[in-house]
Amino acid sequence: MPPPEMAWAVFAHGTAFFSAPDDRLGVSAGVDDVAEAARAALAGLGPVVPGGPGGDFSADRLSGWFPDEPVWFIGFGAGGIATVVVEDLDDLRAGLTGRALRDRDHESMRLVAVRNFRGERAEG
Repeated sequence: MPPPEMAWAVFAHGTAFFSAPDDRLGVSAGVDDVAEAARAALAGLGPVVPGGPGGDFSADRLSGWFPDEPVWFIGFGAGGIATVVVEDLDDLRAGLTGRALRDRDHESMRLVAVRNFRGERAEG
């Protein structure tokens, strides 16, 4: 469970947005504000273009948190946006899978869950 001072949103294909309170998204932000910030952050990252900055990624297996499960955290060099991949893959394939899922989320922009800093949630 994320700390209480963290707001987050999860897109349909596993891409997540995380934020600590800041000037643009304060602690009083509602779930709609967090959803809007999540969509803006993903839109700002842009579509995946292999070979370009929108295609860059880093793949980290979360073996310390999930020692018996193949859970990957795929980062994109954009603070606050990552994709979770749960598949038994090597780091390159996990990264490519996460990148493809992020691209699908960028196209659909469909959120499945949002939590604001006060712990209020919205789903679907």
